Order: sequence, then C-alpha cells, then structure tokens
Amino acid sequence: MEGDSAGIVCVDPHACEVLGLFKLRSAGPFEGTSPAFRIYYAAVVVVGVVLAFRLFPTARIESWTVVLWWLGFYIAAEMTPILLPGSHAYITVTSALEYAAIVVFGPVVAAILSAVSAILTSTFMSNHSPHKTLFNVCLFIITVITAGKVFQLLGGHATPNINELVLPLAACGVTYFALNTSGVSIVLGLLDRTSAWRVWQRTYLWTTVTHLVAFVPLGAIIAVIHHHIGISGVGLFLIPLLLARYSFKLYSEMRTAHIDTIRALTSTIDAIDPFTAGHSERVTRYAIALSRELGLSERRVMLIEYAGLLHDMGKVAVKNEILCKPGALSDEEWTIMRSHPETGAKIVTDVKFLEGAREVVLHHHERFDGKGYPEGVGGEDLSLEARIVKVADSDSTLP
Repeated sequence: MEGDSAGIVCVDPHACEVLGLFKLRSAGPFEGTSPAFRIYYAAVVVVGVVLAFRLFPTARIESWTVVLWWLGFYIAAEMTPILLPGSHAYITVTSALEYAAIVVFGPVVAAILSAVSAILTSTFMSNHSPHKTLFNVCLFIITVITAGKVFQLLGGHATPNINELVLPLAACGVTYFALNTSGVSIVLGLLDRTSAWRVWQRTYLWTTVTHLVAFVPLGAIIAVIHHHIGISGVGLFLIPLLLARYSFKLYSEMRTAHIDTIRALTSTIDAIDPFTAGHSERVTRYAIALSRELGLSERRVMLIEYAGLLHDMGKVAVKNEILCKPGALSDEEWTIMRSHPETGAKIVTDVKFLEGAREVVLHHHERFDGKGYPEGVGGEDLSLEARIVKVADSDSTLP
C-alpha cells in the first residue's frame, strides 16, 4: 500500500484483502468514510467481540499440541494467497482446513484458530494496522461460529464416516461463503457508494462453484483423514491442498489473461488509426456505465466490456488510406468501411470466451428502426447489449 491509504483484510474462502478502505490521516482511520460504513464496521466488531467473550472461554481443547499443529497449517495456507481478477481481493485454500476444524474441534475452537491465525498473519506477515486486523478477526469469528452452528444444527459431528458429513458440511460451506463474501461486498459497496450485490457479482460469483465443489469436500476429507491417521495425515494432505490452490491460481490467471489479450488487440486498432486512439476504451467505459445504470447483471456487463473493446476489431482489414482519409469517403470506400462489423465478428467467432460478444460486434452499427448495417436488424431483434454499445459508440468522441 502506498501513501495514506490502507485496507481491511477479510476472507473469501479465507483471505481477501480490500485495499483503500481507510484513509490514515491525522483525523483517524475513518476519515472520509460514510456514517453507514462506520455503523457497519462497528456492528461487525461488536458482534465479533461479544461472540469471542461469550464463547471462547467455553472451548474445550484436549491436546494443545494438535491444535498448535493446526494453527501452523492455517498459517502455511494463508501465506499463499491468490489475487482475484479485476479486484484487490485474495483467496486462499485455508477454508478447507476451517471446515475440517469445525468437524474435528467444533465451531468455537475453529473460530479461535481462525482468529489467532488472522492476528499473526496480519501483524507479522502483512504488517496491517490494528483497525484492519480487528475487522478481519471479527469477521472470521462471526463467519466460522455461524457456519459451525449450522453444521451442528443439521446433525454434523466428528465422525469417520464421510457420508454423514455431506449434508451438514455442505450447508456449513454455503453459510460460510455467503457470510464471508457478503461481508466484504457490503464494505466495498458502502465505501464506493455502490451496490453490494453488484460488488459481489463482480468479485465472487465466479468463485462460488469452485468453493462449494472443491473446498467443502476437501474439508470433509481432511476431517476423515485426521480421524483415521491423525495430525501427520493432515500435514501430508497439505500437498494435494496446495495443488488445488495451484489449479485455482491458473484459472484465475487465465481470466486475467482474457481481458489483457482483448486490450492488446484493441491497441492494434489504435496503432492503425491514431485519429481514434482510445476510442474503444471510451466506448467500453460508457457502455459499462449504461449497463449498470440499467441494472444488468455483472455477467452481461463483462460481455459488454469485451464487445466494447473489440467492436471495431474488423477495421484491421480496412486499408489505412481509407481509415485515415481526411476527406469524405466514396461510395466504394463506404462499402469497404461498413464491412468491418462482419469482419470483427468473424475474428471473435472461434474464441470461446468471446462467444457471447460476437453478436454485439456484428450489430453495433445496427439501428432500432432497422436502417443500420450490415444486416438491417432492428426492434427487439436487436439485442440490448448491441443497443448499449451502439449508444456508447455514438457518444465516444467525447473526452
């Protein structure tokens, strides 16, 4: 972090860092934040502290040696965070260990492990300030205690039979993921004065399946291994757990590579036609703003982002003397120029992650009255995404 900005460390599926949440100035860490944000922060802290004071003294620890080993596993897993694409959020595979700890020790001891691990990693490894660490710890406590209680209410208990863990641990995982990610999304929404639901869609929606299908079953397996083999088995299982982390990291990097690749293609158009340099970026910025104003889901917004950046990709096939001609184009030149939507659509057709953007690229010069080109599509046959990019394209000459 640079300058006078700082952040809160939260969890999804165990650790997510939100940068720039507080301004550390002489007036204090909450300067510039809204009353709603301060109320939310205080509520999380109060609930977390109350739960800790009421429940932590009731914890029953049969072997401090075993618990300390688990704490070491927690810290080892937290030392390898993965940056989520398009955000300042990180995830780790520690949630799998948390689920196993809920089964083996119960929710209270699991929450203590989470809290201590958060304090140690935030203080000594990340050098976070006290207010950040406090929020982080309290969110851990609330999340783990609540998810653990759901596990117990559905009959979950320490058992060597993995079949008995399926339903209660699945419900535990859903609760954990929902509380954790919504907690972070609310913070970001309040800070940015935007919709927490939209923040959640952008940051966490795509991780839902991975978390519930991978991390929850891994937690069940770790709990069963601990019952049959003991702490040494859990230590050995860290290897496949870190392999799962590596696979998730590759997937995350692939998503980042998508947008980087698109922006690289966009720069090709800027290089060919310097008079419209930055045009695609402006179209994309306006199209995203329109999409969110209309309440479109973030999945559709992402498609529009891709299409906005690539809408003029077909101009690579137009001769430079036509693109950069200072005077009016002839009828033949206009025919060539108007072929660029079809050319652009062909370019993106065979790229799987751009599949949904093809129609928008093809139709971004169509009109609602059917008098556009290249196909004369109009009315409701023209997708909302194409109409949005069309409107953004018409205003993109603005600075």
